[in-house]
Amino acid sequence: MTSPRGLQEWMDTLAEQELPTLNAVVREICELSEDEKCRAEDLTKIILRDADLTSKVLKIANSVHYNPSFASIKTVSRAIVHLGFDNLRNITLATTLIDFFLQGKPKLQLIQSLARSFHAAVQAKAMVPFLDGDKKEQVFIAALLRNISELALISTGLPLVADFIDARDQDPQAEHSLALEFLGVDTSLLSRHLIKDWALGDLLSEACENHVHSSAAARAVNLGNQIATYIQRGIKSPEMTKLCQQTASLCKLPLEQAQQQILLMADEASVVAKTYGLDVLISALPDPEHLDAKEEPPQEVADYLFQQRLNQIHKAMMAGDSLPKVTQLSLAALHEGAAIARLAILFVDHKTKQLDVRYVAGKGTHLWRQQIKINLEQLRKGELLHEFLRHQEPYWYQPRLGQKDVGALQIMGATGGLFLAPLQLNKRLLAIAYADGERSTLNARQFEEFQLIANQLNLMMRLSAAP
Repeated sequence: MTSPRGLQEWMDTLAEQELPTLNAVVREICELSEDEKCRAEDLTKIILRDADLTSKVLKIANSVHYNPSFASIKTVSRAIVHLGFDNLRNITLATTLIDFFLQGKPKLQLIQSLARSFHAAVQAKAMVPFLDGDKKEQVFIAALLRNISELALISTGLPLVADFIDARDQDPQAEHSLALEFLGVDTSLLSRHLIKDWALGDLLSEACENHVHSSAAARAVNLGNQIATYIQRGIKSPEMTKLCQQTASLCKLPLEQAQQQILLMADEASVVAKTYGLDVLISALPDPEHLDAKEEPPQEVADYLFQQRLNQIHKAMMAGDSLPKVTQLSLAALHEGAAIARLAILFVDHKTKQLDVRYVAGKGTHLWRQQIKINLEQLRKGELLHEFLRHQEPYWYQPRLGQKDVGALQIMGATGGLFLAPLQLNKRLLAIAYADGERSTLNARQFEEFQLIANQLNLMMRLSAAP
C-alpha cells in the first residue's frame, strides 16, 4: 500500500480513522449555543450520557486547581454553577480528547506527544494573568490542541509517521522541511485544515497562522508550545534562554522571574496531569531537577536562603496567588532553603481511602506521583503512619531512637529521618506534608522550618476556602 502524500491524501487518510467520531463530540462541545441556559443544559447532557466522563469531570472539578474552596461538587449542574460554563466545557473537551488518544495501548510516541501538548497548555495558561483579558481556559485548550495534526498522524500507526516524528525530535527546528520530505505536507497546514474542519475556534486558528502581529493570547499559545519542545535541553540552553527572554517580554517580567515561572510550570504540568488522571504522561513530562543545574551556595548564602524563600511565599500570598503556586514555593523553600533532601504533599482521597502524591521536590521524586499510592485501610495498628493519622500532629521520626515501625512509608525509600505534618481545613485532614533526608539525618532547625511551612500552607488553605 502506498503511503499517503500531500494535504488531501492525509486528510482522506485521517477521515478513515476513528477521528470522525472524536470530531463529532469535539464539534458538539465547541459549538454549544451562546444562550446561557441552553448551553449549560446541552453541556450537562453531553457529560451525563457517558458515566466515565461524568466521573472524571467531577473529580477534576473537585481538585484544588479548579476548586480551591474545597466545597464538595457532586453534580454536573453544580459544577457549572461553581466553576462557570467555560471552565467546565474546556475540562470536558480536554478530557474527551485525551481519553480518545490514550485508549487501548498507546505508543510511546503518542504519550510523549500528548505530554508535550499538556505541558505547553500549562505553560501558556500561566502567562494569561500577565496579559490583557481573562482567557486562561481558552489559552489552555488552544495550546493543548496546537499540534492536533501530530496527534492525529501518530494515531494512524503508519511507520512513515513514526520515522518523521523521530527525525523531527532530533531537530525540531527542521520540522517544516522534514514534514515535506516524509509526508509531503507541512504539519502546520494540516493542523489548520483540521482546526477548520473541527471548528476548534479562532484563537487556535490564529496561533497556527503564527503571524508577527498575533494577539498576546496566540503568542502565549505558541510560546508554551516552544517551551514544551525545548525545555528538556535545560533552562540555560541557548534555545531556552531565548524563550525565557520572550516570556519575560510578553509577560513584562524580570528575566529571572520568567525563568522561575517556567520551571514552576514544568513541575505543575505533572500536577495537572495527575488532576486529570493522566498518570501515564508523568514519565514523559520534564523533571525540574534535571532542568536547572544549580551550584551549591556558599554557607553564608545558604543560611539566609530559607528567609528569602519564605519572603517569596508571603509575597505570593499577599498578591492573591493560587494555592498550587504557594505549595510549590513552599516545597522549594524547604528543599533549597532548609536543605531537606526530598519533600512531598500527599493528598487524602477520602473516597478511595488512599494517599496520592501531588507535589514533590528533590532528586528522584518526580515519578513518585506515578508510582506511589498508600492504601489507608491496609495500615497496621501501631505503625508510624497509623499513629500519625490518629493524632494528626507534626511528627519527627528518628531511626536511631528506635521509634515506631515505618510500615507503609517504607515505599518512600528513606533510610534517614523523616517529618510529617497534617494539612487540615476545619479539622478535616486534606493532605499530609512529608519530608525526609533520604540517607541523611535531619536536625531540629529543619523540623522547625518544616512546621513553619506546614502552618503557612494550613493558613493558605483557610484563606482559599474563605467566601
